[in-house]
Amino acid sequence: MRQMPFIDDRWTLLSHKAVIIENRILRIVILPELGGRIWSVVYKPLDREVIWQNPRIAPQRVQFGSAFDNYWCGGWEEMFPTATPSTIHGELFPDHGELWSLPWTPRTERGTDSVTLRLNCQTPISGIAVEKTLTLRGDEPSFELSYKIENPGPEELPFLFALHPAMAVSAGDRIDFPDMLLDVDPSYPGTLADVDAPFRWPMASGKRGETDLRTIQPPSSKEVYFLYGHGFQEGWIAITDPVKKFSTGFTFSPEVFRSCWIFASYGGWRGYHMVLVEPCTSYPQQLQDAIRHGRANTLAPGAVFQTTVKFLAQEGLNSVSGISQTGLFKE
Repeated sequence: MRQMPFIDDRWTLLSHKAVIIENRILRIVILPELGGRIWSVVYKPLDREVIWQNPRIAPQRVQFGSAFDNYWCGGWEEMFPTATPSTIHGELFPDHGELWSLPWTPRTERGTDSVTLRLNCQTPISGIAVEKTLTLRGDEPSFELSYKIENPGPEELPFLFALHPAMAVSAGDRIDFPDMLLDVDPSYPGTLADVDAPFRWPMASGKRGETDLRTIQPPSSKEVYFLYGHGFQEGWIAITDPVKKFSTGFTFSPEVFRSCWIFASYGGWRGYHMVLVEPCTSYPQQLQDAIRHGRANTLAPGAVFQTTVKFLAQEGLNSVSGISQTGLFKE
């Protein structure tokens, strides 16, 4: 029997306001005051946390403009309108953009077969109005995130917009993408500094021979790299535990998110073991370079940018090769 999902905004986590959304399959925890981040997504049948949480840095309020890496507690936030510190219209925008350190205003809504959390904020430098809406329906093993970004100001704003979900992984897990080309970020080549780029997913060739990037390496490997995927025709990402036959991932519009960034740290960055899979409207992370190459988006005065992404959790697969017509992963 299909059950009504549940939403409760009366909780706190380490003294920070927390909103819990759940059904029989998923439990989601959002921290509105801390960048509106999704802190936790648990797949309840396996009691499996799929979002990486920093074991050394607790969720905390951060002064706007702080260095992102030194305060990053993990979870899932968004980057807008910049990634690296960048100057737009003479104003310096902070590391990882304006959104991640802002408090967002939450509002809960209940439908006949769904619950929704609506989060709003206004950016202090660009003056952009941002709305993020998370909707969980029935007892589905998925939820939707819709974004609305509006420019009420008098100037056109060049921007990038990226999801920034840190995914919990284990050695031997598998990551799958659609067919695409990849470039290594020259400012952070990591352990793929010698590969011949661009290269086609998933095989990277270099002085060490061929590396199959689909396999998650153990922390002892000290692997770390930052890649830009592009040229894909389908918008999806999947991470699979082949032992449990359990997959999680995202679907998104490839016309909106024309790149997918991959930051993988298998022990190679500060000893952390996780992977960031980041659908983004453009690349590289330096906005000025994206503008120079004609890849940056622009938001005209009065214009609105909107898109929807979907998170999926699914059992029964060893790997993922695409998305079916019903919106599920297929092997």
